[in-house]
Amino acid sequence: MSNKLLLSVAVTGALLSGQVLAHDNSCDIELDGQLQYYQGDLTVNMDNGSILNINSNRDLTVNGETIALTKDQQSYVNDYYNSIDTAIPMTLTIASEGLEVASVAVTEVFGELLGSGSDLDNDFQALFYSLDQKLARSFYDDAGNIRVDSSKFDEPGWFDESWEAEFEEQIESLISESMGRILIALGTQMLWEGGDMSEFEQKMERFGDDLEYRLEAKAASLEEKGNALCDVLKKADYAESKMQASIPGLDGLNLIELEGHSELRM
Repeated sequence: MSNKLLLSVAVTGALLSGQVLAHDNSCDIELDGQLQYYQGDLTVNMDNGSILNINSNRDLTVNGETIALTKDQQSYVNDYYNSIDTAIPMTLTIASEGLEVASVAVTEVFGELLGSGSDLDNDFQALFYSLDQKLARSFYDDAGNIRVDSSKFDEPGWFDESWEAEFEEQIESLISESMGRILIALGTQMLWEGGDMSEFEQKMERFGDDLEYRLEAKAASLEEKGNALCDVLKKADYAESKMQASIPGLDGLNLIELEGHSELRM
């Protein structure tokens, strides 16, 4: 089988494993603690057992008590809140668009092999629809407001990545279950080419080149958004370290673990 065809199929795994969205290694982000965000209220459970809250007015409370801040301290709180408030919708946009690009890649590859409207094509469409709905249910309320609760995450990343593993598992399962149909389709298409494997490979190479060309701009856009998200989270990490060092009671604040934050200067 053509390497171009294999690359076209593999693009899905690359998209969702972060290869297309890769920035530099300093953007390896983890959440060390629990974060809740809903309707402008940001709540963080700190390592020392205290609970930090910042509302949409940028008022800081710890365990329900309002903390009086100096001008510099307030600036750090503002930067921290603004960065997280910006990063959350950015992350959801990247996840949604990444899923959309992966959907195009997978459905077009197997649509080319099996024809649109095949059982496998319909199965893939149903899979992507279900994942899109899961993303919506996980991070939005019925009115469309963003709702995040990291206590429900299965992994320590900036956002839960378990849906990516579910995606890959279901893709592998669908392909495995449909291998017979795929092999028959490959054989049929080769017969149409008079049994000439080279003709079939050239056809799939042209298809792969075309698909890669059409996805390139979207992949580049996702990478730019990923880099922008990394920059925003670096600001949050920097502000967090300043809050921890300068505001009494925040010694347990260490929500964002981001390598390379020391490179940032405000």
